[in-house]
Amino acid sequence: MMKVLNSGEQNFVPMVASSSLALLFSIAVVLILIRKVNIGLAIFVGSAILAYLTLGADGLLVMLKSLANPQTIEIVVIVILAFTLGYSMEYFGMLEKVTGGLSESFGVYSFLLIPLLIGLLPMPGGALISAVMLGPLTKMYRISPEKATLLNYWFRHVWVTFWPLYPSVIIGAAVVNVDYFHFAAATFPIGVFALTAGLTLTRGMERRFRVSRNLFDSLINLYPIAILLILSVLLRLDLLLALVVAIAAVSIHNRAKLEDFREIFRRTVDKKIILLVFAVMVYKSVIQNSGAAESLFTDISLGFPAPAAAFLLTLLVGFATGIEMSYSSIALPLLTSFTGSGIVVAKNLMLVIAAGYIGVMLSPMHLCYILTAEYFGTEIGKTYRQLLAIAGITAALVWIAYLVI
Repeated sequence: MMKVLNSGEQNFVPMVASSSLALLFSIAVVLILIRKVNIGLAIFVGSAILAYLTLGADGLLVMLKSLANPQTIEIVVIVILAFTLGYSMEYFGMLEKVTGGLSESFGVYSFLLIPLLIGLLPMPGGALISAVMLGPLTKMYRISPEKATLLNYWFRHVWVTFWPLYPSVIIGAAVVNVDYFHFAAATFPIGVFALTAGLTLTRGMERRFRVSRNLFDSLINLYPIAILLILSVLLRLDLLLALVVAIAAVSIHNRAKLEDFREIFRRTVDKKIILLVFAVMVYKSVIQNSGAAESLFTDISLGFPAPAAAFLLTLLVGFATGIEMSYSSIALPLLTSFTGSGIVVAKNLMLVIAAGYIGVMLSPMHLCYILTAEYFGTEIGKTYRQLLAIAGITAALVWIAYLVI
């Protein structure tokens, strides 16, 4: 197939069998390079290959325009601020205070609540933070290393498909061109199903609760989350503005000094994450301009029903990378003809995001899985069968909901 774009004069475009083949080749290059280089750089290379094979010389112009797009810049800033808020709360000891209050009041169920609450604050490898908080409690409540690993890992990630601070949600909403509320309305059932499946891990755990006197004093340290909920969810203010207000509140409350900000930003301004967000937005733009996503999905659907094809493709991408942003950055742009763009089909979007989430959670390359297992001193193989069962329950609930809706 030869495709020629008219933009003043015709540009030469290389011959490729189809845009589907070009897209598959670019994805294969990305997945191969991820093992050797930063994922952001890998996606940039994949974008350049796809742009050249489908758009020719005009492909470079598409990539450059995407880099300078205000939406791209805003997403980068939001991701940095989201990480900044999480690390600020850790830096000033707010998360440690929350842990103490929960442990005194909810006993062994702190193994659910602490990862759940830490999961509200996205941080690369963030499961290690909640694991460290739970470490002293494992002997106290006689929780095996395998169960501690699963509880921390699974409940830390219940929020990732719909919570507005997660880069996978921010990028996903941008890819399908809807605001956060429409995106979360379609994907929040995944979190409910994941939570339900995770509760199977609590069998045999002691059910003892007592509200300690300092519980309220401990939980008050979660006020930045309340600020975000009120401003971004209830009042529907821009998420960027809500994050700025929440960070300012934490800074004022803790009388932050210049050196505090230097230490916090040293950890949060991650060049790899910034590169990844830019790369994702460029890849999305090239895919949309080339029409390759619609072509690939049509081809796959010839062999499988459309829902099964979408689910399988996204699951494999998530599993291959072990990174939450992968399914919203690599797979989702390929499936906008299935999910819709601008106006989404809620159940189709739910199915796609759920597939990516399950694939990432099952990936032995998931950083949080590796770090949690290492911290609690257990082998991944010893927990994988039970992890597979929990993921299977989640997938079954998602498919039931998809077929019933």
